[in-house]
Amino acid sequence: MSYNTRELTLACLRSLARHPPHGEHEVMVVDNASTDGSLEAIRADFPNVKVLPLAGNLGFARANNLAMREAAGEVFVLLNSDTELHANSLTRLAEAFAADPELAAAGGKLLNSDGSLQFGLRYDPRVTNALSEGLFLHRLLAGPWFGEVERRPSAYASRQRAEWLSGAYLAVRREWWERVGGLDSGFFMYSEDADWCRRIRESGGRVEYLPESVVTHHGGGSSSGSGDLHVIRFLARDRYARLHFSPARALAYRLALALGLALRAAFALPLAPFGSRIRNGLVWRARAAWRLFADPLPLEPHHD
Repeated sequence: MSYNTRELTLACLRSLARHPPHGEHEVMVVDNASTDGSLEAIRADFPNVKVLPLAGNLGFARANNLAMREAAGEVFVLLNSDTELHANSLTRLAEAFAADPELAAAGGKLLNSDGSLQFGLRYDPRVTNALSEGLFLHRLLAGPWFGEVERRPSAYASRQRAEWLSGAYLAVRREWWERVGGLDSGFFMYSEDADWCRRIRESGGRVEYLPESVVTHHGGGSSSGSGDLHVIRFLARDRYARLHFSPARALAYRLALALGLALRAAFALPLAPFGSRIRNGLVWRARAAWRLFADPLPLEPHHD
């Protein structure tokens, strides 16, 4: 899926051309109404790639759902436009699915642009880890109760079950897509991968992290940081909680998110005169806290 990421998308496709998986496969690019010449460049440089142009920016979930409905394969691989495949990444992924019919979903090791490890192993949202993040404890304490992101580099050395994995590079077996549905397009972006993995696991599927399948994820391609996107991220986390938690637990999670926003704003407030970035952070945190209670995302799931 791409949105105004022409050069990144072309680099991604070039990496795929260099490192294709063994066996039959197809490549699709869903474009969310880019205005930077992405479509023309893809069609010119990669005539064998199927391009699915959309009339508007419909978001991560709806764009990928469209591709999965069009695809003919037995395993769907979601790949962000700001990623680049390493040698044998897709082959190792395909081998894992072929060797284990019970494997429902999998993702690989993500690296930053400088080659350092990117933390792609995630834990389900919990009231405790939202509270821990709000109190800045997630940088000091490890494990699922203290943060959604696994930050211990040693955890990324071996294959293991995962609660959820980043949608930047995530593969799902067709059988499980048919069983649980696609990504929930009620999430415009953020948390749809966490929700999808949870639905797969709750239906009996297994999600695994495969360190032998490596991808560089440059980050910030289709979602280069802005205050609006930070607000969307908090609203998506709140929607996830309302979908999967009891009403009381969902409210506790929302309060934990709001506490974190308030604490960060309190720490930043004395520094506001010294930088526009700090002031912008105060504004989006206030907007996010207000919308959590006054204007949350609609709850009805859409697995289209």
